[in-house]
Amino acid sequence: MLCILKTIVVWLILAIVGSNIIGFIVRGLVWSPPPSDEGGEAIEKILKAESRRMGVVNFGLTLIAILFAAAYLFTLYHFWNIWLVLAGAILMASRVPDLLWEIHSGRKVTTTDAPKSPLHLIATVSMWGTLLVIWYSLCVF
Repeated sequence: MLCILKTIVVWLILAIVGSNIIGFIVRGLVWSPPPSDEGGEAIEKILKAESRRMGVVNFGLTLIAILFAAAYLFTLYHFWNIWLVLAGAILMASRVPDLLWEIHSGRKVTTTDAPKSPLHLIATVSMWGTLLVIWYSLCVF
């Protein structure tokens, strides 16, 4: 019973941490500068400079998030085992289709307003399947 509780707690922690890390990476990789409205030449020049600056900052933050993701997965391997790394990577990857849908549609994924493609179904099943991998990693391996 204690092992099942430990599995659920670890799954929740990995899901929250991995979801946030992959969120930074995906949002950074698919970022595009906002379109500038028609305005004066001075406003256009300022908006272009700000957009260029935002692009540089976005690149830096995305690079930091990628390095953080690598450190996160290495830490899982170093302190636990490869099975927990696999579970963490699957949890992060299973979040990508939902993130791309949220970015494209501008809406949050909810139970009533969720995409229903086969890719999203595979991502959801793999997300829940990591419970078994985590259980194996913590309790059997």
